[in-house]
Amino acid sequence: MRVDGGDDRGGTGGGGGGPGEAPGPAGLVADRYELHDRIGQGGMGVVWRGHDRRLNRPVAVKELHPRVAVDAETRERWTLRALREAEAVARIPGEQLDHVVAVYDVIQEGGQVWIVMEQVNPRSLADVLADHGRLPVADAARMGLEVLRGLRAVHGAGVLHRDIKPHNVLFRRDGRAVLMDFGIATFEGAQQVTQLHETVGTPAYLAPELVDRHPPSEASDLWGLGVTLYEMCEGRQPFTGATPWDVLEAVRERDPEPPRHAGPLTPVILGLLDKDPERRITSDRALELLRHVARETPDALLGTGGSGSLGGFGPPPTPLPGPAPVPEPRSEEGAEGAAGAAGARGSGRDGPARPARPAGTHRLRRFVRDPSGTVRRAAVRAAEEGRRPWWLRRGPVAVSITLCLVLLAGLTWVTVRQLAHRTGDLESSSTLRAARARGELVIGVKDDQPGTGMRVNGSYRGFDIDLAYYLADRLGFPKSKVRLEPVRSISREPMLEAGRLDMIVATYSMTAAREKDVDFAGPYYVALQDFLVPRSEPPMVEGPAAFYGKTVCTASDSSSLAYLRASFPRIRTRTYTTYEPCVRDLLAGKVAAVSTDDVILAGYAHRYPTRLRLVGQPVHSEYYGVGMAKGDPSMRSAVCRALKSYMADGGWERAFRRNLADLIQPTPRPPDPCPPEGSAEP
Repeated sequence: MRVDGGDDRGGTGGGGGGPGEAPGPAGLVADRYELHDRIGQGGMGVVWRGHDRRLNRPVAVKELHPRVAVDAETRERWTLRALREAEAVARIPGEQLDHVVAVYDVIQEGGQVWIVMEQVNPRSLADVLADHGRLPVADAARMGLEVLRGLRAVHGAGVLHRDIKPHNVLFRRDGRAVLMDFGIATFEGAQQVTQLHETVGTPAYLAPELVDRHPPSEASDLWGLGVTLYEMCEGRQPFTGATPWDVLEAVRERDPEPPRHAGPLTPVILGLLDKDPERRITSDRALELLRHVARETPDALLGTGGSGSLGGFGPPPTPLPGPAPVPEPRSEEGAEGAAGAAGARGSGRDGPARPARPAGTHRLRRFVRDPSGTVRRAAVRAAEEGRRPWWLRRGPVAVSITLCLVLLAGLTWVTVRQLAHRTGDLESSSTLRAARARGELVIGVKDDQPGTGMRVNGSYRGFDIDLAYYLADRLGFPKSKVRLEPVRSISREPMLEAGRLDMIVATYSMTAAREKDVDFAGPYYVALQDFLVPRSEPPMVEGPAAFYGKTVCTASDSSSLAYLRASFPRIRTRTYTTYEPCVRDLLAGKVAAVSTDDVILAGYAHRYPTRLRLVGQPVHSEYYGVGMAKGDPSMRSAVCRALKSYMADGGWERAFRRNLADLIQPTPRPPDPCPPEGSAEP
């Protein structure tokens, strides 16, 4: 058995040199790749900050250790490892490389081997942990989610990484985590680079089945993610020892000390660190759990781009060295010089060069919107005739007056258009016309859900209540002209269809079945279906399977009930019109759990903190929307604009802090309401 206990910490570089910089001591590789300063060094090689002359882009070049005396067999194995790394990454489709460091080229020249890679920040997650110890749970969850996405892309390509650890997690300049170092990865058809029956990897992150020399699997990589998550939350590794052999023995024989700081990440960590790979939670399950803790809006709304996580703990963006900014010209000659410089800069980048800006327009376009194009056309004509535009020939006072007048005209034009659009919707909505004639806007809300909608001594409060009053105000109804009407899950649609409600803000899930009868504006919240159980219940890593053959309570005619019956038919269900009786049955031991949206369950757990808790393993996600009658597009348009304003001006965050901050941690991100036609909708 060979144990690779070293940390190959060769990062793939921060900002890189441009073609005008002098090459470093290693010179030029393959007449194409310039080598500049060293940015990392590990047991197998040196990493250089480099530049690709042919494609004019920064790269990182890993040089397999050229100055270490090794025998021919070892050198051959290093070469095979380099080729394997390139081949492994090449198997991953380009659109799946969001969280994997790209490998561009492998070069064998003069007895040496170089791997040319994407240049990212050389500061690894291991460096972050060395500086900060443990990380906040929210940052660890988002970080783990990004690593898992990279791992899923790797596994989707039929590749096993086999060395998941903080040293192999780097960051792009926008903060996204990326996986690197596929030198010991394996895949179908891969050439053998290790001795038969060798155990290869880093002991502290090695899965127990690999210690026992079983074949690697996706579950083995997930174990490494579990160890990494543990280390992020606790600031230490779960398995330690005086020697690598002691560490391997701990991995195989000992359970880790229970996490003390992982909070809601505890179930996913324990699930990933199950010593039996058959019982270890799957990649899909880990994704659900990490999304729950990270409170991430699902991909249908936000796409699969990076989250820029780590909340300040990640490496700062590393700017690429380059020419100093060109000062803004003070004369016609300077303006022409600046335009020429801009064209020269643009021509060296990917894609066509940006056209030079007409002389004389640079100052005005920074401050003034020009919807009609009048100002820009005048500037172009002046430039073609070799003269200065009139607004630059009248002196500073005239220029200032002109700027103010054009700015005022532009703002007036925009404001009039917006007001006309908004007023048109408010006037043309049949629902709002009826409400004005009635003298009040009637909104359906819940009155028995802590945190979202509660009525105490005749007064309503909650996250949905704050939103309801905000929407009403934007629609022209002050609080004194709003009537809140209690609704139940089973009564919402009938009351809306009967005209007893103008709209509904009541933890109303936007489902395909409901959209046949109800128009929705949203989403305004992403809800995750979870389970509420007695606090005496032990942690559950098996998820809903723990309730097979048992009775779980939920609300009648709710989306939670529909999902339980469709997805988990082995769970018996009991229903009431509200969740209060369900919670009473749970406290009395008459049901095993209550299941609905986590934001609702969290309110009850907060009410009974010593008796109830959330399982913390969501099984489903849905989107809350504002419901309204079918056939009134003006009403929906007006509500959509109000929701966008609510998100943009901080109203959503203020309402969350006021009503839900004690119930849901960490704070989720508000979703993007009312996506445009043709985009991914919930």
